[in-house]
Amino acid sequence: MAVGLVISVIGLAVLVFGFLQWKKMKKILAAPFKKTGEIAANPAVADAKGSVSCEGAVQVQQPLVAPCSGKPCLYYEIKVERMWEKTENTEDGVKTKKGTSTVSTSEVGSQFYVNDGSGPVAVDGREKVDTELTKSFEQAQNVSYGDLVFGGYQCHVPYSGGDERTTGVRAIEKILPAEGNVFVMGKLAGGAITKQDGMLGKVIISTKGRDALVGSTKRNAMLGFVLGGIVGVSGVPIGLMMPEGVDTCANMENALKEGVCSARVNDNSGKTFAWKVTKEGAYKVTVTSTGKDAFLKLWPKLEVTKDGKEIGQDGSESGDSAKVVAWFEKGTYSLKVGDVSASHVGKLKGGAGFTLDIKEASGPEADAVAKLKKGDGDEEKKDEAEEKKDDEQPAAEEEKKPAPKPTTAAKPTTTKKKK
Repeated sequence: MAVGLVISVIGLAVLVFGFLQWKKMKKILAAPFKKTGEIAANPAVADAKGSVSCEGAVQVQQPLVAPCSGKPCLYYEIKVERMWEKTENTEDGVKTKKGTSTVSTSEVGSQFYVNDGSGPVAVDGREKVDTELTKSFEQAQNVSYGDLVFGGYQCHVPYSGGDERTTGVRAIEKILPAEGNVFVMGKLAGGAITKQDGMLGKVIISTKGRDALVGSTKRNAMLGFVLGGIVGVSGVPIGLMMPEGVDTCANMENALKEGVCSARVNDNSGKTFAWKVTKEGAYKVTVTSTGKDAFLKLWPKLEVTKDGKEIGQDGSESGDSAKVVAWFEKGTYSLKVGDVSASHVGKLKGGAGFTLDIKEASGPEADAVAKLKKGDGDEEKKDEAEEKKDDEQPAAEEEKKPAPKPTTAAKPTTTKKKK
């Protein structure tokens, strides 16, 4: 189910992307598309929200200079990233994970003009720009932290502790070149086209041109809706069919007809399953580790109980499996799978996997269990006989005792008659 949830979240994100692209396309189509000179001369050409758009050549008296590359531009973005790696203990061994973390992001825009030949109109791109950027610089330095310089750009990278080891710091610069033709859409305010209202409001500046931008946003919207719907809807069934990290040992009854089931222990508390026995008999319950590393995999410990009473348990630090063979009467049993160490699983990234196998015992194991079961019955009968004997013995002893002698009574006084 965890896999299905992740897939569904991805699908939802793609749907949101598609919706935003569709909304962007609708805004572009709704905004009046006018000549640059007409916009500059008559603010009333904008719609009720102040939206307006135009297309023309870039005109700028003094362009921005991108700090890292030194290239002239209308807008630049610099992202500083920390590259790191860390080791993780897993059931399959020690693995190295690599990644990046953003240290800082700098975005700077400028004011310029767009002219289609009818006259220039001012564009304010100093705040929140939606545009296509071109990578103009990328450099990595083999340092961990400190005051760094990338071209003409200076930044401070703080020390980062924890289990992530910094392997380097990288700067990436992207720019909107100060040349060519651009399409611009935004709110007309103070004689310039600037960002639209709202938290998500931006001024759109595109080197594609109006028609191409409308086509690309429409295509992205349709792809987002289709792919997002497919991925999002399929998330649940995929999660059920591919239950990674979730046990498949559900609704267990008697011997497992489908063979072994698989599951994972995710923390030190272990995993408990319900097992129903409707056919009384001798069964063998076996837990086997699926990890590949000899030291980091699960060291299985199995405990079988019924109504809180222990039926059997097994576990060893040197074994790959643990098993309990016993005679099981009808009822529901609890099978708890854990590790012989109280803290081992908690140190493993992603927990540890195992298989659970339940079979009817056979051969010597079945004979031993049956003999034990029979011996237990004879012993119970013996105990009952002993208790009965103990109860009957006092009565028998009473019957064997001789009758008590009568006690001597006082002799009667004899009176002789006179002649």
